[in-house]
Amino acid sequence: MKPDRFSRVSDRRSPDRESAAFAAWYATHSSVRRLWAVRNSRQLRTLVTLEPPPDDSDAYPAWLANCDAWPGELQLCTDSAVRLELLDEPTFDGAAIDAESVIVTALSWRDPTFT
Repeated sequence: MKPDRFSRVSDRRSPDRESAAFAAWYATHSSVRRLWAVRNSRQLRTLVTLEPPPDDSDAYPAWLANCDAWPGELQLCTDSAVRLELLDEPTFDGAAIDAESVIVTALSWRDPTFT
């Protein structure tokens, strides 16, 4: 039997398990430079920035090629509805989340500008 590519979060959701699921997904998607996951009462809002292509063209072809598949992959990993958004700016404005939201994870180890 072949194991699943992404481990699924157990029925009992916890920020640690969701964070681990996002980390595993992020590790297998080299075109994603930064990832933030924010949970509210309805869904996981997932924001990503993409690695710029080597020829300095825009990242939209990579986004267009994957924007339909990635939310489904993330939903399988987390057992939660996922809304995936592309950020053009490499910074995340924490004010963009409401007071009832919780930051599940912030991953950026691929970003050379992150210190």
